Amino acid sequence: MHRVAMLLALIGLIVLTRRLGLSNRESMGYGMPRSRFLRQLAVGWIAGFLLMIPLVAFLLGFDIRDARPALEGRWIEVAIGGIVSGFVVAFIEETFFRGVLFSAVKSTSSTAAAMLAPSLLYAALHFLGGRLRVPPEEVGWEHGFLVLARLFERYAEPLAFVDSFLALLMLGVLLALIRLRTGAIAACVGLHAAGVCTIAVLRKATEVNPSAEHAHWVGSYDGVIGWAALLWFIVIAFAYQRFSKTRAVETQK
Repeated sequence: MHRVAMLLALIGLIVLTRRLGLSNRESMGYGMPRSRFLRQLAVGWIAGFLLMIPLVAFLLGFDIRDARPALEGRWIEVAIGGIVSGFVVAFIEETFFRGVLFSAVKSTSSTAAAMLAPSLLYAALHFLGGRLRVPPEEVGWEHGFLVLARLFERYAEPLAFVDSFLALLMLGVLLALIRLRTGAIAACVGLHAAGVCTIAVLRKATEVNPSAEHAHWVGSYDGVIGWAALLWFIVIAFAYQRFSKTRAVETQK
């Protein structure tokens, strides 16, 4: 269902950009020379892995996540799968949220709204869909409607995922800040792809230890994004804002 949703989102993205008159490269976040775009993409990707290290170290160091049994030589397969899914997800989501929506809101409202509104939507969409477990041999045509009926099931108990929601909201704001300062989504895509890849590999290699003393620092959404991630994203955003401002002043001088 997630793959089909991503395909529909991609089709909808094409229609949306044309209707809003935002089908140009600048509005979609690709308005820079290819060499510079690829350079920013690479820098964002490397920075994404480096910035995830403290969070991963915290989760493993405090036994919040424990190692699963050995993957039996499947590390390369898991890593490649994480990289591929990371870039696919990052390109689609960043083009949509930090590309088209950012430009659309900024042109009709304000920069602050362009950073906050798409970020709220970005965070909210992660919690659509409920749990439905049906044995493969029993799946029928009606189960698709059951999935749709449970689309907003998690929002019946919002406090259960408020930590993950706020962390994803802060991540969206951080990516929007990068989009604003760099003028493109290249670094956003790299950072996003690295984060998705790291989380995918971490979830394959480890599992949440609910009895850990500090288990409350991770959320129920994916066992990684929670209060700890929220605080870390705030620190990164604050540091990036200060660094990018200083760099801009030095460049002008």
